[in-house]
Amino acid sequence: MKVMMKQIGNSLIRQVTNSPKTLLALIILLVSFPRIYATFRRVPNLTPDSFSYLNLARILRGEQVPHLPMDPNAWAPRDDQGYRTPVYPIFLNTIFFLSPKKGTEETILQRIQRHKGFKIDTWHLKFLREKENLKSVQIVQHGLGILSTALLFQLLLSLTGNLLIAFTGALLVIGWNPNWFWGVELSIWTETLTVTLLLTLLWELYRLEQSQKICPRSLWWVSLLGGLLALTRPQFILAAILPFTWWVYKVIRKTIVFSWHNVVALLLPPLVLIGGWIIRNGIRYGFWGISTVTGFNLCIHFTAMNKIDVFEDIILKQALSKHLSKCPICVNSRFVIIHAAPDLITEWKLPFPAVSKKLEKEAFKAIINHLDIFVKSIIKATITFFKPLPFPGGFAPFFTVWFPFGLLLKIGGLMLILFMLKRFSYFIQILTVFSIATISLTLIVAGGAEPDRYSFSMEPLLALLTFVTIYSLCVNLWIVKKNK
Repeated sequence: MKVMMKQIGNSLIRQVTNSPKTLLALIILLVSFPRIYATFRRVPNLTPDSFSYLNLARILRGEQVPHLPMDPNAWAPRDDQGYRTPVYPIFLNTIFFLSPKKGTEETILQRIQRHKGFKIDTWHLKFLREKENLKSVQIVQHGLGILSTALLFQLLLSLTGNLLIAFTGALLVIGWNPNWFWGVELSIWTETLTVTLLLTLLWELYRLEQSQKICPRSLWWVSLLGGLLALTRPQFILAAILPFTWWVYKVIRKTIVFSWHNVVALLLPPLVLIGGWIIRNGIRYGFWGISTVTGFNLCIHFTAMNKIDVFEDIILKQALSKHLSKCPICVNSRFVIIHAAPDLITEWKLPFPAVSKKLEKEAFKAIINHLDIFVKSIIKATITFFKPLPFPGGFAPFFTVWFPFGLLLKIGGLMLILFMLKRFSYFIQILTVFSIATISLTLIVAGGAEPDRYSFSMEPLLALLTFVTIYSLCVNLWIVKKNK
């Protein structure tokens, strides 16, 4: 009887481990447990970024949002002024509209304020109580965490052909990573949606890579995904041209035939999406760009290093010094430039978007005249970017074990591919170039701000490259050893 039960057990294990669909179902089940627990135990997390997304969501659904140079909860203009991009606020509005219960429970709002140690002002409370169910956002983002785990599993399986690698990688990087289910998925931030869109884009591109015949409708779809990703988080602006770059690469290699219809399909959706948003900002605010946050981010390279004196404009230096003297939380804070925005609006007699544009010019002058400080800021940001993100709360003791593995996942794949570029497929090469270009652009433009947060959205892609490259090298070494 024992022998029979053992044989049945072994048979079941073999069936599970040899069946991609069964393993996918198992991984979805396993990653659901911590998220169900988090749903009942944790409340949504609000930060200044969260309030700025909520403000734009209200504008986009037609609410009357008064002008206020600096929202005390958002650290940005209450009426947005081109500060944020639209996809995540539209995502929030969709959840609020479909939520069976309108508004967030008072007990949840009280727990959020008690946990974060700040008071939500009456303006935000009115909407949160009556129209915006933050708990629904948390639940949906937990769902996106599960979907992202499944997408990473599919990508790893497709690129390595190894079920164990795919299963383990998806669990460690996203599924059971506490930074996901106990951190970012709770936050009213863009990160969870960003990673889901990124992995969906990569999965669709891989499917096109493997297709014998490319359907034009698929090209429209991947280019649309690229445009949506760019307008979810401008850090991924290059995602708008990633499908087109992939297609051009295939045309150059003569694996597909050039077609003007394909060019239109790959370029029109992102052009309409991004161009439309730029035109909207230009007409509404006189700012012809994706986001008015750029000027502030560039200046943060210098405020993060406590180098206010590098700016040429006397009014800017005086305004920052004056603000520091009356704002205790801004001392040694890289975000003093954002806190001082109302002072700059008053002193320069300019609207917020024009202040951002002027800060861009001041930042470029400072970069040219003080390149050494800018380079130091980039180096510091690069180190922070590639350091593994610390685990939240009660998971901190596990971080010591995770640190070397997390570091390997972030830098291992990129370094191996750069040293042995021709060993890997064209698809992996394109993803590597995209990763390096995106990281470089992020560090140059916004590296002074929050490089650790910017790194979060890149982690799954960097981990994917690491798993694929190390597995590929191990297989090649095994084949060489076998042939000797």
